[in-house]
Order: sequence, then structure tokens, then C-alpha cells
Amino acid sequence: MAVTANGPAPYAPSRAVLELVTRHRDRGLPAPVNADTLLRAGISESLITRTLQALQVLDLIDENGAPSPVFEGIRRAPQAEYKMRLQEWLKAAYQDVFAFVDPSKDDATQIRDAFRNYQPTGQQDRMVTLFTGLCAAAGLMPEKAQTAPPKSNGGATQTRRPPASPAKPKSKTPPPPAFVQSPTPGLPPALSGLLASLPNNGSGWTQDKRDKFIATFGAVIDFVYPIVEDEDQDDEGDADQ
Repeated sequence: MAVTANGPAPYAPSRAVLELVTRHRDRGLPAPVNADTLLRAGISESLITRTLQALQVLDLIDENGAPSPVFEGIRRAPQAEYKMRLQEWLKAAYQDVFAFVDPSKDDATQIRDAFRNYQPTGQQDRMVTLFTGLCAAAGLMPEKAQTAPPKSNGGATQTRRPPASPAKPKSKTPPPPAFVQSPTPGLPPALSGLLASLPNNGSGWTQDKRDKFIATFGAVIDFVYPIVEDEDQDDEGDADQ
């Protein structure tokens, strides 16, 4: 069995198919190769159906699950001939594809176009991914070329700008408390100037500023109003004389 025009084409992950090829080569796969065999070999349950279909379409097992002569030939091949056997296998299995495309030279769009006649249509991108993955493993194309053709956006080129960072709110520094600027008339200048430094009504001040004001206020009071002896004692002394 092989991939034929207007017929079904395999679309399992290339990793799953290559893991089974390697396992059969190193340890052998018990026959028949069926869903239980693949599950025990480490293939995800969601991939078992498409992987079995790929093994059959690519002529690795027959409809009863028995390894094909091609599969056995890959298993027995010396390491020096391993990639050559993979290439022979793929060129036979994908003979219809290789009639229209050369994966070593053609670009991703040309490879994608070569799969437009295969079924199911909705899985064609996965068919291409499997084909290019197997070809890269066999040395039929460079591994870096395993890319799907870019999807058209109508010819428009869109450049994504990085999202703008939200503006950080500016920290507001509270203004210093307003102070009375005009001196109080009738008071000594030193005391009047000190009182002018008091905050306006409703404004506050720090404990440190308050303590300094109280200390300074006491010193200014002592300066402008010196302490004298008790006036009553002075009067009594004068009367005794």
C-alpha cells in the first residue's frame, strides 16, 4: 500500500512513526502490531488510530498488523545503510508525491501544494508535517526546512507593537505647612519673629519641630523678659528702712 492520488494519506506525528521504527529496529515489535501494541510501546491513546493508519499506508505493516518486508528490511539494515533504507522506503511509499516535488530543493509552499489532492482534506497540513519530518530523518531534506508554509494574510504585513506599560502614578509630596509671615505688633522683635514661624490655623507640624519651638520659645522668653526678684519682697524691704 502507498500514498496514491485522490486517496488517503497518513497524518500521524512523525515522532510517533519514527519511535516505532527505532523500537522495531532495536527491540522488535510483537506481532500483530495493533492498538494494544502501540499503547504498550508508549504511543498516546489519542494518536493510536492515526498512527496505525500511517503504518499501513506507508507499507510498514499489512492489514493484519504483520510487519511488512520493507519494515523488516529497515530493522535488519546495518547502521551504515540505515538512512539509505529509509530513503528507499519513503520514495516508494510517497512515489506520487515525489513525482511532483523534491523536498531537498522545493520550498514549503511547493511541498504543501503537492498534498492538495489527498484525503481527508482537513488533515493536509498534518500530512505535510509527517512527510517533511520523515524526509528530514532520512536525510532527504535539511531538518531546519521542516516548516509549514506561512498562511496568507491578504498581503498585509502587520507589525505588533509591544503593549504600552501603564504610567506609574507620580507620588505627590505634601507641601510644607504655611507659616505666618508678618510679625505681631507690640511684641519684642525676637519673640515676634519666633511666633511668626508658627503654622497657620489647621496646619500641623512634626513632633521634632514642636519640641524645638518649645525649647527656643523658652530661651527667647528668658532673653526678652529676664527674671527679676519678687516685687513684694522689695516693697517690704523698703518699708523696714
